[in-house]
Amino acid sequence: MIQYEGAKFHPLLLLQRRGSVVPFSCMVALPGAVLAVVLKLIAEHIGWPLLGLDDKDTVAGVAWTSVISLLGFLVVFRTSQAYSRFWEGTASLYRMQGEWFNAASSLVAFCKLSKADKSDTFVFKHTLVRLISLLNAVVLMDLSHSAAGKQGSGSTSARAFELELIDAEGIDRQSLLMINEVTEKAELIFHWIMQLIVESDNRKIFSVAPPVLSRAFQELANGMLRYHDARKIAAVPLPFPYVQCMELLLLFHLIATPFLTCMWVKSAFWAAVVSFMQVFFLWSLNSIATELENPFGEDVNDLPARELQLEMNKRLLMLLRPQTNRTARLSPIASFEEQEHEDRPGCMIL
Repeated sequence: MIQYEGAKFHPLLLLQRRGSVVPFSCMVALPGAVLAVVLKLIAEHIGWPLLGLDDKDTVAGVAWTSVISLLGFLVVFRTSQAYSRFWEGTASLYRMQGEWFNAASSLVAFCKLSKADKSDTFVFKHTLVRLISLLNAVVLMDLSHSAAGKQGSGSTSARAFELELIDAEGIDRQSLLMINEVTEKAELIFHWIMQLIVESDNRKIFSVAPPVLSRAFQELANGMLRYHDARKIAAVPLPFPYVQCMELLLLFHLIATPFLTCMWVKSAFWAAVVSFMQVFFLWSLNSIATELENPFGEDVNDLPARELQLEMNKRLLMLLRPQTNRTARLSPIASFEEQEHEDRPGCMIL
């Protein structure tokens, strides 16, 4: 995904080709502009009646206006739907990761006052972190795979192991082989995590009451719900009849624009400009919608799976550090009296 400062205007962004729809739209609109110039020059010599066109034909003008209105509505509607799908998919993915990290953090915290053997608690933490890291990688690659319209369990598994994992070799070989064999990889790893928690609770690793522990189950389940929300966007495109109809109208508009523009514009230069701008704007919006409809994949405008995996790993590894298990305490110079802020009257601070 391309990062930029959205609050500022950068002229160099106008010249960037990577991730831009402008080059493609220009390639589509430029032949129409050239054709408009050629038709205008021909019209100046042989006249429009020989071409079957008349600049006073109001019926053609009304019909063309109707086509433009319908096409504009379809393109804008598709763009708005694509924008909604993009943000819904992005929000689902980030909420999924947030739910799983919250669950991992809670489970590690529940072990702090554990009365079980320290080695059991140590193994539980490391197993939990490895499984959640693997689950996150499998989900990211599954979403990318669904976005590409590909099927098959083996390729998804191989792609998942291309991402940065937390010591995947530390998981037993039988489990790794099973991941490669099944199609429902995310559901399998999620089930293993749930079983791990149940088995650990049976060994008295957690020092909290069952109702409190159930919160971790709820957060893990919420994360899976977010995953399925994201997968819905990755696997289900916009309805085919809608896209087909819009593409046909865009093609018709591309062909007819140079002829009708020349009929109503007197200058060859402005005929080329008007023809180019009409096609350019509509095809640009349509290309933007195509880019935004699915935020998962490997395109430059898709969500960065590798960066998301690395960020998740960093958070999970933080939970395993010894200094993380130390609870923050007040220092000897801590203040316990309220006082008014010097720069903000009415605002109280300690």
